[in-house]
Amino acid sequence: MKLKPLRTAILAACTSLAVLPAAHAVEVTEIARSGPGSLNLVGGAGVAAVAVDAHDDPLVGVAARLFADDVERVTGRRPVIGAKAVRGRPLIVAGTLGHNGLIDELAARGRLKDLDKVRGRWEATVSQMVERPFPGVERAFVIVGSDRRGAAYGLTQLSERIGVSPWYWWADAPVRRRTALAIRSGTPEATAPEVKYRGIFVNDEDWGMHAWAKQTFEPEAGGIGPKTYEKIFELMLRLRLNTIWPAMHEVSREFHAVRENVVLADKYGIVAGASHCEPMLYNNVKWNQKTRGPWNYLTNRDAIYKTWEEQATTRGGMEGMWTLGIRGIHDQGMQTPPGDMPGKLKLMGDVIRDQRSLIQRHVTTKWGPVAQAFVPYKEVLPIYDAGLALPDDVTLVWTDDNFGYIRRLSSPDERKRAGGAGVYWHLSYYGGPHSYLWINSTAPALLWEELHKAWDNDARTMWMLNVGDLKPMEIGVDYFARFAWSPTAFGPDSQPAFLRSFAAEHVGDALAPAVADLLTEFYRLGTIRKPELMVRAWALSLPREEAAELGRSYARLLEQEATLAAKVPADRRDAYVEMIGFPARVLGATGAIFMADRAARLGDDPAAQAAEIARQRAFLEREVDAYNHTVANGKWKGMMPGLVTADNLMAWNSQVRWPWGEPAGGGAPVARPVDEGRVWRAAADADRQSALGGARWTPVAGLGRTGRAVALTPAGLESSWAVTDDKAPALAFDVLAAAPGAGGDVLIDFMPTFRIYPGRKLRVGVSVDDGAPLVVDVPGSSGQEDESGAIRREGVQNNVVRARVAMPALAAGPHVVTIRAIDPGVVIDRVALPAPAPSR
Repeated sequence: MKLKPLRTAILAACTSLAVLPAAHAVEVTEIARSGPGSLNLVGGAGVAAVAVDAHDDPLVGVAARLFADDVERVTGRRPVIGAKAVRGRPLIVAGTLGHNGLIDELAARGRLKDLDKVRGRWEATVSQMVERPFPGVERAFVIVGSDRRGAAYGLTQLSERIGVSPWYWWADAPVRRRTALAIRSGTPEATAPEVKYRGIFVNDEDWGMHAWAKQTFEPEAGGIGPKTYEKIFELMLRLRLNTIWPAMHEVSREFHAVRENVVLADKYGIVAGASHCEPMLYNNVKWNQKTRGPWNYLTNRDAIYKTWEEQATTRGGMEGMWTLGIRGIHDQGMQTPPGDMPGKLKLMGDVIRDQRSLIQRHVTTKWGPVAQAFVPYKEVLPIYDAGLALPDDVTLVWTDDNFGYIRRLSSPDERKRAGGAGVYWHLSYYGGPHSYLWINSTAPALLWEELHKAWDNDARTMWMLNVGDLKPMEIGVDYFARFAWSPTAFGPDSQPAFLRSFAAEHVGDALAPAVADLLTEFYRLGTIRKPELMVRAWALSLPREEAAELGRSYARLLEQEATLAAKVPADRRDAYVEMIGFPARVLGATGAIFMADRAARLGDDPAAQAAEIARQRAFLEREVDAYNHTVANGKWKGMMPGLVTADNLMAWNSQVRWPWGEPAGGGAPVARPVDEGRVWRAAADADRQSALGGARWTPVAGLGRTGRAVALTPAGLESSWAVTDDKAPALAFDVLAAAPGAGGDVLIDFMPTFRIYPGRKLRVGVSVDDGAPLVVDVPGSSGQEDESGAIRREGVQNNVVRARVAMPALAAGPHVVTIRAIDPGVVIDRVALPAPAPSR
């Protein structure tokens, strides 16, 4: 098979799948202009009126008020909200088809187009201009929703187009003032989500959001309460995220215990769900086992059943996503007895039958079939895989390994389930082998690679994102929200396009390229090692040249950020620091500390290195203080935890395992770092590649330590080949053997992904010249070990698992090493060959 240069394939893949700022059928300009297809929102004759129907869902009125607030933020003038058309004024009509009198009148008269794109659909919107819709009204811009959220989303999307970021409050994104606004629409614009339930999990809130709410924003509630949740729900509405798993740690009052929390969720159209350890929307973190008995359904069924029944009766009238199954107290495993797998299977089946009986009796079907989810997290996954009979209409929500790699997806039989499948994925995690809660250095590219794989394998019903304290996760949350709305619009080069667009919106067009470049490098370095996961042993394990380059990279990141920060306009500085500057400073300074400690341990001027550590430590302490007390005039006091969050700096739950927390008296290691001196090539730099049909090795912009790791796309089961199939996508690398008998080994750095589902494998074939392929399994991919296993423990922290492939003895001269696809889900970052490629 003829192999073609990889760069040609990169261009073909990226141009066909890129996500770029979209051209909309509906546009907003700041030039008032009257004429067909154009409506002056502000300017000319005054301010447009907004018409909603009092008989529509209250969410539509909420969205209309938010939109009016936004117009006032931008122009200083506020639209009047009413129920009728106002003669002589431009008009915006927003509502739900079948629940808004003006819309239904226009529909009956045949004045609205493309209504087939919203009828009977989920959260769909069609927006269009209508000429002379009512007596005395020259023109109306009409937003038609298929349901309450569809109508509301039409208004919130219009808010963003007039210049109000969804992050105007949560990240202090500035609003540029304008004197006039006009809406232009030549043809109807229809939108609808591709993933049905898209949501966030506010989690591990002890050191950030809880502390901030308690100290600063909502002290009257003693922490996160209705005031905080209302701000969260507004953000979600603006981002078109429709599902919440609320905060559930012991420091927080249980979401369900405050009725106003539940009422506010419904007011903002948010589907109130609960996490994997909160069955039936009940947070058991404060369950008193002394007075109420153990949280064990086998031995204390009546008490637990009664509690679940109370939840079903009090919350059954509102839209919810009901989590099924049972775990232990809070995030612990299921209590024993039973301790054997047959006993666990029987008990889990009994639990689910009882839960569904309660749902059937008490929960409304106003919103359609009652949404129910089963999340096989941690110890529950083996119970499910042992043969749990799960009802067909329940959504299976697969989980990642807490570090971003999805443990498994649905088998072909599971894909036939009516309830479909989803994914629960982490941007933040509190647990072993070590927590990462401080900042978000997970590249959007990794989110794309794993969730597009989920999409390709039919996990399309529910996507949930663990966002920790929400701040400073803003960029990751924003990317997730847009990606989950339309996965098919996002391609392997979506990260750079998104970062450029996000930077332009929040920092300005002039600085957008520089901000995008800074973030690209920030995410690359965060892939190599998150700051929270840094530890002396990791730094000492690095090959000498790699450590030196990392040290230079951290220094460049800090220098690049400081130069950029000085150019940010004053009115955008808070938003810049919160979302971009502070995370970059944390990563750069933490990395600099560990590289200095490494040098000191190896005897390189320990006094100078100690001074550098002290300098960077003081810098980080100042930055945390400024975030809490100076940024946004102290608005976020208490939100940003400091350098220390645990008594034992070496514990799994410490902020970072800082060098000054290491036991005293340890000497420098004498062993050489593994594979020192090897020459690495990015897999994307293969000399040639083959691809027949739609499958190929596709470089993913921003993925891996190289920033362009190659993933097999598409990632569905159709991308499977026999070991000996020479038509499978292949990467070819030229090798020059300097002398007869030369051999050695090939090193392949894979990203630590899993096989698609149990019973499958994750493999590539490696061959030399025309030799038979050697089958290579991606280490740690079988699902037999979790993030604490021998391979994956370091693999998930380094975002690399390494395979070592022995080479046969070679004749002197040129040879070709070929890596050929076998199974979907493989991602290759870089390759080390036994000899350099010939010069060209």
